[in-house]
Amino acid sequence: MSDITIVGLGLAAGLHGALYGAYKDAPHESFVWRRFAREIVFALAAAIAMPAVLPAAPTQSAFVIYLAIFALTRIATEFWKLFLRVEPQDGFRIPTQMHCIVGVVHDPAIRLAFGIGFLAAIYGCFRAFALIPPTVPLPIRGLLVGLGIGVAEAIAGGYKDGTIEGFSWVKFLKSPSFGAIGGLIASGHTTELAFLLLASIGTMRMSLELLFKMLRRDYTPGKFKALTGPFLDWYAHRRHFLVPYAATWLLYVVLCSHPNW
Repeated sequence: MSDITIVGLGLAAGLHGALYGAYKDAPHESFVWRRFAREIVFALAAAIAMPAVLPAAPTQSAFVIYLAIFALTRIATEFWKLFLRVEPQDGFRIPTQMHCIVGVVHDPAIRLAFGIGFLAAIYGCFRAFALIPPTVPLPIRGLLVGLGIGVAEAIAGGYKDGTIEGFSWVKFLKSPSFGAIGGLIASGHTTELAFLLLASIGTMRMSLELLFKMLRRDYTPGKFKALTGPFLDWYAHRRHFLVPYAATWLLYVVLCSHPNW
């Protein structure tokens, strides 16, 4: 696969995340170009760096690369929002910055230390999955990898949101379930552990956002205090994001159906 193709897939992956974010947040924060562009920049950066950081990238299918870039973009975005970005937290029910039981963590050094721990935890999962015996059939391996990273995300999400809105087994089980599905799908497209993990994350995050946020009637992001945003015009205008968002899902389906691309 050429570098140009990887960059093109990066652009599509970035658009998927940007369109989703704009759709759900615009009624509450209006449309913010810099945040829309941020997702695309992160995705393009991941696409450009991927062949150097992951040498097996050129041998992977377009489907796997698409999901891997999307997963890396989500990781970068979460790292930026939780551990680096500084913004007023008054308008949020669930803080967008790193927080613990005593409240929002403001010390930059402590936040960065938590961020390093966040990345280390993902790498730790990768090393743990490497212990799966090679004799395990690839579909089972994919299930285990997807289930494992899903459980890790559920634990992180349970801590982040559970201290404020309470623990829910239904919410907790979503990530492991869709992570396992994502791992099973990815196992039909790659044997490389790093890409198996990233593709599992990609399908998991895309599916959760679609099924439980985009398709949920009158969904309001839990981070906001108000159920109805002040930018009422955007409840109508945001429909314009749906067609290109659907196109990125169509790309997912087409690429998944052609593993040799």
